[in-house]
Amino acid sequence: MNMPTDEVLLASAIGYLIEGNEIFEASLLLLCEIKTHPWNSFGDGGSILIEIIGNRSVYDIIQNKDLLSRDIIERAFDAVLPINIGVESINTRAELVSIDETSWRKEMENVLLGKGAVNQGKPIDDKPRFTWENLRFRAPVEIAIAKVLNEYDVFFLPNCMARFGSSNPKERKNREADFVVCCDGKWGILEIDGDKYHPSAARDHERDRLFSSYGIKVIHRYTAEQCVDNPKHVVEQFLSLLKKNG
Repeated sequence: MNMPTDEVLLASAIGYLIEGNEIFEASLLLLCEIKTHPWNSFGDGGSILIEIIGNRSVYDIIQNKDLLSRDIIERAFDAVLPINIGVESINTRAELVSIDETSWRKEMENVLLGKGAVNQGKPIDDKPRFTWENLRFRAPVEIAIAKVLNEYDVFFLPNCMARFGSSNPKERKNREADFVVCCDGKWGILEIDGDKYHPSAARDHERDRLFSSYGIKVIHRYTAEQCVDNPKHVVEQFLSLLKKNG
């Protein structure tokens, strides 16, 4: 069998999904690692089992055989594998956490006691949330952006609820930005657009106007496709705009 490496196979499947505008599934895989295992061999070919390793939210989605996302992901792997190799099945497992052997019990106790974030990534209906570094995100593509922001000397708040409006308490509102970013004392907002993330464009523009009224000069929107395809370019462009115009 002329098998690609696991990393090449994963990158190719993600690229295939992006080309088909299946951004949610592409961003799910972006959070994962994979391991391939030989299954059946016949002649010049055979089949493999693909083990997908991700966090709890990714596990719940891909492991659920009733969800379309699982079929879309399996089809993507089938599409990019050599013609003589097929996918026997995909399986998912939750990733093991990295721990500090001296403090992990206390950290988990704090989470159980509610000492973690209470104003960040609040639940919305029954929509899934995705975690990274004890922060909650609405969509896996947001984690791709958070990981890149984390490489720079910036202050950022993901999915944190803010309250503002007129001096009339009845007219004040709660609103959430995808990312509030501070760089060199300049504040801006980075938003990720996509049907699964921001279904109401009118509501988004109203929220942008409210943030702008408080002096935030840079509010820039990127498509989910841009953020999955090249998150580093998105962050670099946003920070450049923020430094010039914030």
